[in-house]
This record gives sequence, C-alpha cells and structure tokens, in this order.
Amino acid sequence: MENFSFLLERSFVELVDKRADARGWKKGEFAKMVWSDAPAKAAAAKWSAMRGKATNTGKPQGVLVSDAERMAEILGEDLTYLLAVAKENARQQA
Repeated sequence: MENFSFLLERSFVELVDKRADARGWKKGEFAKMVWSDAPAKAAAAKWSAMRGKATNTGKPQGVLVSDAERMAEILGEDLTYLLAVAKENARQQA
C-alpha cells in the first residue's frame, strides 16, 4: 500500500505539472502562484523538489493537502477530481 501511496502522489504532481504547462505557465510562475507568500526562488525550489528529487534527501518532496488544494484552485479544478484522475493513472502504473 505504501508503494501505491507514493505512486498516487507522483501521479498527482505529474498531472498538475502537465496542466500548468498546458496553460502556458512556466514552472517558477506556477510555483509563485501556489506559494504566493514565499519568495519566488523559495517557491520555485519547493515546486522543483516536488517534481524531481530534493537535494538533501534524494527523494521527491511530499505534497501537503493544503498545497494540493491551492494547486487545484489555481488550475480552476476540483481537488477531488484531480485526485481521482491521479489515482487512475497510478493504478495503471502499478
């Protein structure tokens, strides 16, 4: 089950990243919208760590539910819908 949870999280990040790209937003631009209270560099580093591997752990950074909700809101989509799509994508990978 732990592996599926990881797959679900990775599928969610990939889905959000693709949808942000489809809207023409650059990585840093999207990150600044999600974490508007953080400096632009810090927001970009956080989004980069979620999409790839964090420099300190070598693993992708986890996604908080609050961050996922902000991402969905910025995309203009429902979080539960995005999670359902991500879950189906993760099932196909499993």
